Amino acid sequence: MSLSLNQSVLIESPSLRTSALDGLDASRSQQVLNKAKAIVFAVWNGEGWATVEQLAQYFQCSIQGIKHIYERNSKEFRANETRKLTGKDLADVRSKLELASRTAQARVFSPLGTLRIAMLLTESEIAAQVRTIILDLVVAIPKITPVRSSQTPALPPVEQRLHTFVQAMKTLAELTGGRLNPYMEQNCKDFAANLIADYNRQSLTSTQEKWLGVVNFAESELGKKVPLKGTHYRGHLGTWVRTFYPHLGDRQETRLVNGVQQPVYVYACHESAVAAGLTKAIEEFFAHHSPSAALKQAGAFARKSLVTA
Repeated sequence: MSLSLNQSVLIESPSLRTSALDGLDASRSQQVLNKAKAIVFAVWNGEGWATVEQLAQYFQCSIQGIKHIYERNSKEFRANETRKLTGKDLADVRSKLELASRTAQARVFSPLGTLRIAMLLTESEIAAQVRTIILDLVVAIPKITPVRSSQTPALPPVEQRLHTFVQAMKTLAELTGGRLNPYMEQNCKDFAANLIADYNRQSLTSTQEKWLGVVNFAESELGKKVPLKGTHYRGHLGTWVRTFYPHLGDRQETRLVNGVQQPVYVYACHESAVAAGLTKAIEEFFAHHSPSAALKQAGAFARKSLVTA
């Protein structure tokens, strides 16, 4: 998939986190959490709640880590996501939450609040799994059934392609309660459009093409994490390939990058020679102690560069 959402959009955007939670209730939120790891919320006043200590155990991280995440992002949490218990409320729920008798106050989180913690907590494998499950819900789109014919290859009926697009939007609408963040809506539209375009091309050529940006190839095919900043950041990786491996191709497509439609170089990764060339280029890039210096020496920054995805 050339325009897949990745976990960084949830980690970096408060509005996307809220949009993802808007279509979920407590029951469905707990189902998402249980897919990654079993968790039990104590029922109080008809709602489920868990303490900071319980969340630390669930996410396999420190108690201070949970507290730090909440303190940094406290304004983002809504009333149905977290509560501070004191006085009578604390006394009512103390035994259910297994709190020590000396506890004067306690911060608790609902399943929705726990999901928000998962979207903010970067140093937890369980949290990463939860984010993956959320993103799977966002981009879940039914496959198109190929139209087989012994005659001239033909595209599926317009109704079938339109149905695929509608189902994609319906999935996202269900998750967000119909209140779509513009960024997510654009992502879904682009994903559905690309899916149809790829299928159309495959139907006519009888080939399985895979066009990917260099960063997408590095992360999805090679399992490398390409940082957003630093000596080996993603912008320099794309420039590296275009500078030292121009023979791999010069095709550009308009893709959504950081919420803006921009021209992006994509490569025919379904061709073994191109995939091997990209792999070599990426390995050399990460092995070099200073890619920016090598690019500067090669005059790469004297040319107008394009974004890579």
